[in-house]
Amino acid sequence: MKRYSYILAAALLLPGLTACNQDHEPDWSETAPFDIAVTATSITDGEEVAADVIDIVVTYDHDIAISQNAKITLNGEEVDNPRVINGNQLIANFNLSRGQRYVFNIPANTVAGIGSKTFAPELTINFNTGKVQIIDKSKLTTTLVNANASAEVKNLYDVFVHNYGVKQISGVMGGVAWDTEFSDLVYESAGKYPAIVGFDYIHLASSPANWIDYGDITPVKGVWDAGSVPAMTWHWNVPVAEGSDNLTSSQKITVDGKEVENQFKASNVLVEGTWENTVANADVEKLAGYLKLLRDANIPVIWRPFHEAAGDYSWGAWFWWGNSGVDVTKQLWDWLYNKLTVEHGINNLIWVWTVQTSDEGKLASIDKVKAAYPGDDKVDMVGADLYVDALTNQTAQFELLYNLVEGKKMVALSECGNLLDVQSAFNDGALWSYFMSWYEMTDGKYGFKDWNKNNEWKTVLDNPLVINRGDVKF
Repeated sequence: MKRYSYILAAALLLPGLTACNQDHEPDWSETAPFDIAVTATSITDGEEVAADVIDIVVTYDHDIAISQNAKITLNGEEVDNPRVINGNQLIANFNLSRGQRYVFNIPANTVAGIGSKTFAPELTINFNTGKVQIIDKSKLTTTLVNANASAEVKNLYDVFVHNYGVKQISGVMGGVAWDTEFSDLVYESAGKYPAIVGFDYIHLASSPANWIDYGDITPVKGVWDAGSVPAMTWHWNVPVAEGSDNLTSSQKITVDGKEVENQFKASNVLVEGTWENTVANADVEKLAGYLKLLRDANIPVIWRPFHEAAGDYSWGAWFWWGNSGVDVTKQLWDWLYNKLTVEHGINNLIWVWTVQTSDEGKLASIDKVKAAYPGDDKVDMVGADLYVDALTNQTAQFELLYNLVEGKKMVALSECGNLLDVQSAFNDGALWSYFMSWYEMTDGKYGFKDWNKNNEWKTVLDNPLVINRGDVKF
């Protein structure tokens, strides 16, 4: 027999139900049962509503109670928060996605009219959230910021423009340094090879050595010749103090068991005569020499320096290039762009700015990301680095980046751990231009330790909305 939220107080609350007589027999002289019916719903059957956190309110013609055993559902999933307000209204709230069809169902024998001895009939509401297209390609800048861009990088950029909002280009880090072992592992797992393979100049100070030599572009050329695009990140390691051999890209380091600030100040990099300026200029000269090898081999590159510059706006930067604030980081971006593009003539780069979207662990405001953005004149694409649950929808993150650049630049998932839900992003009109997942290692071996452990790579790479190696000609 079903129990109701009001059952413990039924003897006192239900009209017409009185106390027992002296012979302990109930008094059945209460009024006759009456019908309980719906008089209004906040969403009508067949309606299209906005995708957001919404309330569904169902109004009845009498005060009601909800069965504790019945299952009110949305698309077959039990609703965990239905409640009664104002005596005669049932309310439930949901976070809806764009481009979805929904069925809200209140079964029979779920809602009872207080004092009625009867239940309301079953109620079903079919509704949808339409298809809201965030991306407006008429606003998109279709040329690179470098007027002297090479033919190869122009062609590559055109492929991104053509597929933006239509299909997503897959990507993964190759490995720890200048190798493709992790991307090879993805191929073994998924049966398809990602269209972008990432590399990192993190060991610039050590190269050339017998274990790392950026002068040997064989790994990058092999990726390009096989039909994938190389993407370069730079974890720029610098001395933690003047004259120190201890190098790091981090803002905070551990010395003798204590966490201390990196003494390499971003604000001094552009000040002539400082030790930071001397180090930075030497590093960029060395880097430029390596990048020229790729330029001269006619290999275009997705180039993403100074990534995650602002860290978390409230909690601070985690890389040294953000330790003097966003204005300094923007100056560093301009400086590096001019050094590589104008001074060294490295014209095979697509410049990608990583937008920090976190503020106290929550989504940052548009004002904060605008304050940190270097500007449209030296940025080709913007991207976010997201480490979230597998196959989730991150449209809010996408929309923040899109609004930052007012639709003029493509938005990419420039770095991620778990892969996102491609289909739901497409349904929301918020399909990332490309994604690049980071590698994982356990005990010195590549593997799927924390991310994409449940065959997500195959799920995503098999999706017809995803472009993999060999699907297009870059």
